[in-house]
Amino acid sequence: MTRTSDLVALDEWYAVAFTAEIPKGSSETTTLLGQNLTIHRGWDGAFQCVLSEGASETPPLLKERYGFVWVSLGRPSHDIVAIPEFEQSGRRFIHRGRIGVPSSGQRVIENFFDLSHFSFVHTGTLGGYDSAEVPKYSVEYRENDRELWAVGCSFVQPKASAAAGGASTIYYDYRIPSPFISIIYKDSLVKVGKKDLIGLFVQPHDEESCTVHSFALVHDEQNSPTHILHFYHEIFAQDRSILLHQRPKKLPVHPRREIPTISDASSIAYRRWLDRSGLQFGLDRTSN
Repeated sequence: MTRTSDLVALDEWYAVAFTAEIPKGSSETTTLLGQNLTIHRGWDGAFQCVLSEGASETPPLLKERYGFVWVSLGRPSHDIVAIPEFEQSGRRFIHRGRIGVPSSGQRVIENFFDLSHFSFVHTGTLGGYDSAEVPKYSVEYRENDRELWAVGCSFVQPKASAAAGGASTIYYDYRIPSPFISIIYKDSLVKVGKKDLIGLFVQPHDEESCTVHSFALVHDEQNSPTHILHFYHEIFAQDRSILLHQRPKKLPVHPRREIPTISDASSIAYRRWLDRSGLQFGLDRTSN
């Protein structure tokens, strides 16, 4: 596994562990951008990260945020993405676990906000054959082009969440604040006018494999965490089956490589945004 020299990738922040899963006085090894890391947790609860190879090198930057351990192998000019909803009361935090995917992190992120697959991959929950058309939505660049948003998205969903009692039209906004992070702001079926959050923090091990760390912040006091997790795991298992068969595993950015449809506005924007960023890691930049 080759360590990347891509400065754009190195200067990002990545979730690499869930804090509650590393007991005090223990360590966990993992891989990020081709580099082997060891995460230590002292008896005082504090975390440290060291490079498993070349321990004399400057240790990676490490922070705790949102219940996760975050690491950067570079010198980022920006902080970890701000998600103020974590500080607000009223939502339940659900750690959705971590799942390995033999695909680039960018493939995972693109699949996450692809509305056109709802009816065919998540039939009976997030979509259905009788409502396959994707209503028009808008794509916006925010924070001086650092974030990509797809806003005004909507879809008729037979079972939009674990709290759903029947079909309803659900409104979404998608936020992509990093090539490896995506957050959905989705209508709550419990609190009218409020949003549930579902997020993916992708840890790229190399250019064609990653681990997906995910969370939900939901207005749902009725269902047990196990029931909510079962719903989300069923959805992600369906997504993972698609990702397993996508080729190439790296995400193509040249417009001739994969032909989009009108419903793929967010995917087109994501690929252009990645292309402009200068990122190389995990992208297929060939034209044929």
